[in-house]
Amino acid sequence: MKEHQSSFKNSVKRPFGIGGSDIGAILGLSPYKTAFQVWSEKVDQFSQASRDALHLRFGHHIESFIAQEYEKATGTKTAAHQQTLFHPKHPFLYGHIDRFVLAEGITQPLIDSQVACSTILECKSASIFNRHEWGETGTDEIPPAYHAQCAWYMAITECSRVDVAVLLGNQDFRIYVVKRDLELETRLIERALDFWQNNVLGKLPPKPATEADIRTLYSQEVPEMEVSADESFLQTLVCYEETNAQANAITTKCEALKHEILIRMADAEKITHNGKIVATWKSSKGTRRLDTKALSQAHPDLADKFSFQAPGSRRFVFKGLS
Repeated sequence: MKEHQSSFKNSVKRPFGIGGSDIGAILGLSPYKTAFQVWSEKVDQFSQASRDALHLRFGHHIESFIAQEYEKATGTKTAAHQQTLFHPKHPFLYGHIDRFVLAEGITQPLIDSQVACSTILECKSASIFNRHEWGETGTDEIPPAYHAQCAWYMAITECSRVDVAVLLGNQDFRIYVVKRDLELETRLIERALDFWQNNVLGKLPPKPATEADIRTLYSQEVPEMEVSADESFLQTLVCYEETNAQANAITTKCEALKHEILIRMADAEKITHNGKIVATWKSSKGTRRLDTKALSQAHPDLADKFSFQAPGSRRFVFKGLS
């Protein structure tokens, strides 16, 4: 095994580079963030509201339990590794390993700064409603973002295998095996290097993948600036107009059907069929709200003191082609 410097920026909570959870997003595989969001985090060009990473905190909390279940199922021992590991050739490529699987006679995962294990353990938890994303136990049929993450960690550590232990819906425990694929690792590293050189260091944003990405990148319009629609762009506008009309028609039909359903329900709380609840119509819990108008009238100075001008957001209005 090649030597891995784990002291490089050890004190930094999020090292300046590309990590195991980043590579899936860069490839467009992550359900949690886009390549644009990764880019924005690295270049720190846009101030984005911090997202509640509850799933990350829960994953860290349940890691020990999943690791214990893995040890019971396999008869092996594992060791947690808190320090960041870096790629031997590209120190801005890093990974946070959940655990290493200790082979017989091995008591610690790193010996003289060298990885002494051949197997990594990744601990995951997922909703039971996402079980269709996971294949047969023992295979490597796991969500693509996790597969990329496993390959990434093997490229950094030169381990030959990653066992992925997952708890689905707190009731279904499974173990998957991802073996080293040098061709896949090469493609991941090449994509990461390209992203790092051209997007991060070159500060060139990747193509926005969501409307949120677009609104972050183009938050303010340039007054009087216009885009002339060429033939290709015109076809996009025509398609949008037709699709929007169809969507409005479907929405209108849905509202009419809902109107009919609510009339039939009247004062009833729910609809049942063969003992099964089909739909409910119940009042939500009441909330307390500040009457800003009354406050302004009764205490104008106080209201003014705690008021602020919120920035406006761009609103797209399609006026039609005809």
